[in-house]
Amino acid sequence: MFKSFINNQINIYEFKSHKSYTLNQSNVIRHQFLSASNHSTSASYYQFARINLYLSGSDYTVNNPLFNDVVTIGDKKQQSGIYLTKFYESGSICFVSQSQFNEGIKKGSFSLTDNSTASTIKIVDDKKGNLYSTNATFSQSVSALSSSDNYVGNIFYDIGAFTITETASFNGSVNYSDATSGNYSVTYNGTNTITTYEWTCDALPNELNNTTNFTVFNSNGQGQLKDNLTSSLFPTYISEVGLYDDQNSLVGYAKLSKPIPKSIKIPMKFFVRMDY
Repeated sequence: MFKSFINNQINIYEFKSHKSYTLNQSNVIRHQFLSASNHSTSASYYQFARINLYLSGSDYTVNNPLFNDVVTIGDKKQQSGIYLTKFYESGSICFVSQSQFNEGIKKGSFSLTDNSTASTIKIVDDKKGNLYSTNATFSQSVSALSSSDNYVGNIFYDIGAFTITETASFNGSVNYSDATSGNYSVTYNGTNTITTYEWTCDALPNELNNTTNFTVFNSNGQGQLKDNLTSSLFPTYISEVGLYDDQNSLVGYAKLSKPIPKSIKIPMKFFVRMDY
């Protein structure tokens, strides 16, 4: 007893779900980079950041402005509002495992708190990829905290990475370069896309009125109904709705909370929904 779906009986849509995470320095991979370092790892992460994240703001563009047009992780060209001008010879870059953010970090949800310095440093994102301090004593200008003058680093939502590139002072005794060098925590929301499939299963009065439940038949093997089930008033009950592929192979089924008598007088509809 199969029945095919038509297009208007199938609906597919997606929505973004978000999960909150709180990590500390033991869960985040941090690398301090230095362009002139003799340490190969430190120098290599400087090159990684320069090429992949800050190419349009690096020294490459001084001699060759064409590099400003190269699409990178940090500068996808369709983005607006991200500042990439504060890329100096030193800084720090931190990575969060993809298992801790799934498809990306939700914009506007990132917060970093560093209590290991003389004064607590609080840094958040501005939904555009810029990081700025909410409690700095010193600022670079009277502009907005997340302006091109006052931003202190960047966050790259798609790859779960953030940088601290500002070298100036946070409050006169603590520099931004001290952030993430000791104990700190980060909170944010990870993003995951949920795809929902919905099927509308129609059953007209003259359709699907037979049963495949073998318990209704006599044990003689001749397909005869049990004596107490031969009344014309005894309906077929629907307890499950199965979904089959084009080869009639069962790919999934929905179980009703209780069996529903199949009507032979009015059309019936069953809605099946699956998220994954």
